[in-house]
Amino acid sequence: MARPSDYTPDLAEVICSRLENGESLKSICEDAAMPHKRSVLRWVKSHEDFAEEYHLARWAAAEVFDDEARQLISGIKDRETAIAARAKFEILRWRAGVHAPRVYGERLDVGVGVTVDLTSLLDRRRQRVLEANERLGIAGGDEEP
Repeated sequence: MARPSDYTPDLAEVICSRLENGESLKSICEDAAMPHKRSVLRWVKSHEDFAEEYHLARWAAAEVFDDEARQLISGIKDRETAIAARAKFEILRWRAGVHAPRVYGERLDVGVGVTVDLTSLLDRRRQRVLEANERLGIAGGDEEP
């Protein structure tokens, strides 16, 4: 049976539904009834309505990963289960961050921590310009228009 390659709203709905449940696009596209991964990614670029649903499905998948991580944590009973749960938890956390970076992604502090007094900088710059104008014999420019 040939794999479908033409976009249809029904096929798009099935793909998005499976994505929402946390299934990977690779896994979905390995199904013989599904299009190739490249076709789906082309549809994201060429069908605005599908692109919106696709991204919403990815975001919903992040919620699924978050729920799975919470269940994993609540199932920890002792040191052995904690060690086994750690690797699974990290994968779920990473996947949630990839699918919904604003909600679950790593937050980087990009603050500089430096304050600049622009008023004094501008005043010093203005003073230097006035001094240069005076040396060159150019009118000060302080007059009101």
